[in-house]
Amino acid sequence: MSIQASPERQLNRIRILPDTLANQIAAGEVVERPASVVKELIENAIDAGATRILIDVEKGGKDFIKVVDNGRGMSGDDAKLAFSRHATSKIVSAEDLEGILTLGFRGEALPSIASVAKVRLSTASDENQGGTLAVYEGGAGGAFKDIACPRGTTIEVAQLFYNTPARRKFLKGDSTEFSHIAQVVTHQALAYPRIHFNLKHNGREIINTLPAEQFLYRIAELFGAELIKELVKVEAQTPDYKLDGYVSSPIYTRANRSAQYCFINRRFVRDKVILHATQQGYSHLLPKGRHPVIFLDLTMDPKLLDVNVHPSKAEVRFAFQQEVHRLVSEGVRNALSRNEKVDPVALESVAEEELSFGIDKGRGLTPSQYPSIHSQPTPSRTMVDDYFVPSSRDISGALETLYKPHEKASNVAGASGGKPIHYDQKPTPVSSLIFSEFEPLGQLDNSFIILQGKKGLVVVDQHVAHERILYERFKNAFKNKRIEVQQLLFPVPVEFSPAESELLIPHLERLKELGMEVELFGNNEFILRSVPAILKNNDHAQILRETVGLLSSQQSPDIIEEKFEDILIMMSCRNAIKVNHPLGPDQIAKLLSDLEQTEMPFTCPHGRPIALFYDIEDLLKKFLRK
Repeated sequence: MSIQASPERQLNRIRILPDTLANQIAAGEVVERPASVVKELIENAIDAGATRILIDVEKGGKDFIKVVDNGRGMSGDDAKLAFSRHATSKIVSAEDLEGILTLGFRGEALPSIASVAKVRLSTASDENQGGTLAVYEGGAGGAFKDIACPRGTTIEVAQLFYNTPARRKFLKGDSTEFSHIAQVVTHQALAYPRIHFNLKHNGREIINTLPAEQFLYRIAELFGAELIKELVKVEAQTPDYKLDGYVSSPIYTRANRSAQYCFINRRFVRDKVILHATQQGYSHLLPKGRHPVIFLDLTMDPKLLDVNVHPSKAEVRFAFQQEVHRLVSEGVRNALSRNEKVDPVALESVAEEELSFGIDKGRGLTPSQYPSIHSQPTPSRTMVDDYFVPSSRDISGALETLYKPHEKASNVAGASGGKPIHYDQKPTPVSSLIFSEFEPLGQLDNSFIILQGKKGLVVVDQHVAHERILYERFKNAFKNKRIEVQQLLFPVPVEFSPAESELLIPHLERLKELGMEVELFGNNEFILRSVPAILKNNDHAQILRETVGLLSSQQSPDIIEEKFEDILIMMSCRNAIKVNHPLGPDQIAKLLSDLEQTEMPFTCPHGRPIALFYDIEDLLKKFLRK
């Protein structure tokens, strides 16, 4: 098949595009999906001083989006200008771009949305003087009339991309699109805890936050009270910057970055500088492939920041990038070294104090309506199969040691001319030996099993070995449809963020086939009623969270099957015995026996070696015996 070049196209003369076509081109930059519409409308509401924002969505926002706010509203003349390109009340001159304090400023959102959807806007700046109704369809000239309406603005967006079907067909399923919307509302709700946000999808309430002074309350409302117990306060300040927020301790991590929220002057950003600085603040405390939970707000002079980088305003540029990086990394490092977790009792007293001063008195809140964040006692250790697994220990002492300045190490002189002795033998990853041919000697550092034999020494990583055993055991049980299910005597409540909930709901039946019976209970809370028996006595809530973390926002009906291996590996890793855990002779013997019966006893599911071999011949050479 030959491909022929098309004849050169005859170019037309340069002309000015009609406003309708120009707006549709701009919509490609501003309106990528329904979540983009919700983001722009919420930002306008916040800039208008709203204290209450209601969002109602149908079919993932593809068919209908409604945003209602009680902000300042618009006069009739302003309502007509609002749908004109580059019409804005937020900047006047080029100098204003150097100090942007509002979320929006380009004046492209409303005309872009109106060019690809059917839009109705009703607004009033003074309800006693009446309001204005504006109706647009596909960017065509709007119809306006006077109406009676309360102070504020209501915008309804129907049939998004109805006149650009090529773009509409690229939208994902309803649950996927709505998960993006829920994430957008979560961003704004975290940035503005004093604003009441209410989000509904197909009539079901997903988010309903209580206005509060404390940032921590908003985190608890959206992510659950259990997370609060694992957060460490971050505070850092220089003459030009102030950093506040919370990060999770290194023992509480996620499989992806979905729970990392960074704000600059209350604007949500996905900034590489801040994320890299945060990761550097943790140093090597994080396991490979694990990510902390982050809620950080950086306040700075807007003149030191450029937010006019991308139409979506999700990217920023710093005037002094190194200063920001240093502030964040040192702030996180210092917070981890102090390891001062949130005091639930003190926080409850603050809640009662705020309530007594009448925060949101009109709603008649009581202290019991705030999220409960009292910590629960945790067992000192749990049993996995026949091996004891210690729970996470207090790491404050270790962190203090880690971050103290290191003293210079002194060389220990050897016998040859005062030079230090170096043992540079490199062990060989095992790929063919039989473990039963070696005799266990014991443990090294309560983490590695040492075995001896005629051929040499073998060092086995006990965590990696147990991970391989559990992985094959669980995989075979699922393959033969013989997964043993353990009904929980006390069902476990697990609360997710709104976006995570929307990812989980479509897959409840498929998870049940894996032995995890999960039931929706409330808006974003679920009840875990059963787990695979192989996961007995494990942190079941954390296992469920890890499973949800593996689900992609780009959902497909077969996402569980696509992520099946990842889920099995995660469950095996989480359930395997850990390092720094003593094993008795019988436990060591059983572990090695179980390992030898697996199909691949030499690497874990991640591909890491299970055992290393030190050849006796090499050892003899090192001792000058050969």
